Amino acid sequence: MVKTELEAAYAYARAMNRLDCSEFIELLAPNAHYASMWVFEELENKDAISDYLTKKIEAVKKEEFRVYAELAKATISFPGKDCVAIAQKNKKVVIGVVTFEVSEGYIQRFDMCI
Repeated sequence: MVKTELEAAYAYARAMNRLDCSEFIELLAPNAHYASMWVFEELENKDAISDYLTKKIEAVKKEEFRVYAELAKATISFPGKDCVAIAQKNKKVVIGVVTFEVSEGYIQRFDMCI
């Protein structure tokens, strides 16, 4: 169960830093949505998101490059909103920000913005 956007952000950052999304997936609502500028179509359920994240993490493991996921606060589009800043290879170069919507104890939606 997840009660806040900060808890959702923490779970996502932990999943990306450990390259294991299993605990994060359990926090998703069955009809959760995921949108990203890197994904052609919005993913519209827990199973589709699980499949995508699992494959993404496996690809990162194969390439053997480091992913950095850190808790942050949005400053422009959603000032003060808890989010996760994502960097790859170089911790100082943020390539995306992930925001979350939480309701009824589950992550209902998360979005990767570039």
